[in-house]
Amino acid sequence: MITLRIYDRHDGSLAFDLRHLIDLLAPRSLDASWKVSPVTLNDPHLDCSFEEFMCTGPTDSGQFDLERLAADGSVVNGYSFSEAAHAAYQVIWGQFVATDPNQKHPWAVIRAIDSTFYEVTSADQVVLNAIRSAYKDVRVASGPVKSIPIEEV
Repeated sequence: MITLRIYDRHDGSLAFDLRHLIDLLAPRSLDASWKVSPVTLNDPHLDCSFEEFMCTGPTDSGQFDLERLAADGSVVNGYSFSEAAHAAYQVIWGQFVATDPNQKHPWAVIRAIDSTFYEVTSADQVVLNAIRSAYKDVRVASGPVKSIPIEEV
């Protein structure tokens, strides 16, 4: 598994959001099952960790919204997940794990980190090449990331 960090910026903000990554990885992202959850953050100075999920956007009880999906911990199909991602204005913190119906292990993990960057972790070269081709400021993270140390954010 390789973790790429995407930092592309425009006018001081990230130049993309979760919906753009989901569209980039389609049609596979639409065929996958997705689990939405908070990102686990570690504070090595206080020797503690906490979880964070945050996004902005409309809240309509009739739609799958990302915050509700993160709170429920449920797994949804790719079309419902894409709808929720497109309905969000901005994803600030969150983890999104994609699994193919015929596989046990995730093919992609996307993390939004404090509106500063996104991480995409995958062993799939198609995913990694798509990220490298679509974005300009892409950096390889050192080692697989289980949680994000606070000083990195």
